[in-house]
Amino acid sequence: MRGAVAIAFDKNQTPENTRMAEKFGPVNLAEGVQPRHVAAYLFAAFVSIGLFIYLIAMTPYILRVNVGLDEARFGQVSGDLQFWQELLVIMSIGWWGAMSDRYGRRRIYIIGFLVLTVAYATYAFSTSVPELIATRLVFAFGVAATSALLAAVLADYPAEDSRGKLSGMAFFLNGIGSVIFITQLTKLPAIFEAQGTSGIMAGRFSYLVVAAVAFVAAIVMLGLKPGKPVKVEDRKPVSKLMLEGLAAARNPRIAISYLSSVAARADMAVVTIFLILWVSQAATAAGLSVAEATAKAGMLMGFSQIAAVFWAPLFGFIADKIDRLTLVVIAFTIAAFGYGGVAMQEDILATGAIPYIVLMGVGMSSTILAVTVLLGQEAPPKLRGSAFGMQSFFGACGILALSAIGGRLYDGVSANAVFYMIAGANLFVLLAALLVRVSELRTGTRG
Repeated sequence: MRGAVAIAFDKNQTPENTRMAEKFGPVNLAEGVQPRHVAAYLFAAFVSIGLFIYLIAMTPYILRVNVGLDEARFGQVSGDLQFWQELLVIMSIGWWGAMSDRYGRRRIYIIGFLVLTVAYATYAFSTSVPELIATRLVFAFGVAATSALLAAVLADYPAEDSRGKLSGMAFFLNGIGSVIFITQLTKLPAIFEAQGTSGIMAGRFSYLVVAAVAFVAAIVMLGLKPGKPVKVEDRKPVSKLMLEGLAAARNPRIAISYLSSVAARADMAVVTIFLILWVSQAATAAGLSVAEATAKAGMLMGFSQIAAVFWAPLFGFIADKIDRLTLVVIAFTIAAFGYGGVAMQEDILATGAIPYIVLMGVGMSSTILAVTVLLGQEAPPKLRGSAFGMQSFFGACGILALSAIGGRLYDGVSANAVFYMIAGANLFVLLAALLVRVSELRTGTRG
């Protein structure tokens, strides 16, 4: 009877979070997490990456059809659009992570998907570069919220011995969703045009379809675990949480996770921008229409994403079997070889480029998963939202720098130069992680 009274007067306790820990398939869940909460999160994992990259992947179409931009400026304008997007992400993503610590993951996730809905519903109605920038800033605010939560919830829900398994499931769904968005939804303009719709309206209808997906995701997020994350202090200000997330980098492994995210997140965004741009321009030069070139770019990008889909569960299994800093070293080794191989291609449409595009997808999936599980293991439970917010902040810094530099390299040097730059960034992280791991083995701080 006294226990019942104690629970009744504890505002942070509910009957739900006093039950025994449960399972979701092979995944052992953290205390208070129910299978339905995981199912809602996995839907977010399914649509999130697709929502992040579809708007970017379709930007060459918008630049040609809506804006009528000179193709000689495509690289710089595409890079600059990403630059302004990431500038706002940098300003807001740590704040979103800290806010989710204070007010709950579910509330912030719903807001994030609603903002993405608005961005998708308006982006294709832009007819000038300044209008595209304005809409990308709205998009950035939604990306900041949902990307911070994508990682934070993944850290909250599994038990420690199942982080790799749930990460593998989430990344598998990331890949499936992105494959559908990239290989199928990029065909929408061609489908609408085949029905007699004008090019500009075909683009608008395509974006409205994706806006509807984002809205459905906001509704599904009602199924996430309600309330604040466990053990987060009530009165700690957001600025304090952000500073503590940064201070956590005193742990060398957390510092490596932050550094790694500079390359890992930049890989996904920058590769999407410039691989899609490279393929679509090569395809139009070969005589395809704008809509057909967009579909062709989606197909080749799809090879990369399909590889990520099938690799992610295996790499998630490996993540639970080996040291997680060693996992980072392996991941960035694969990525450096993949991006380097793509950089050496003279004809991106040639069949010989496909194996390197596939390896690039494996590397992209590996680095993101490795960075996520490393921080999930090392971040203090009270600061996971803040730590993942800061990790995403550093990832946004990487996108900011590499997109601005990459756009100018693309127009001024070549598409190949962009991928050499990305390969170099992955190699730098590989060396840094290797140095920390060797130091640990020498000092015996980690076995």
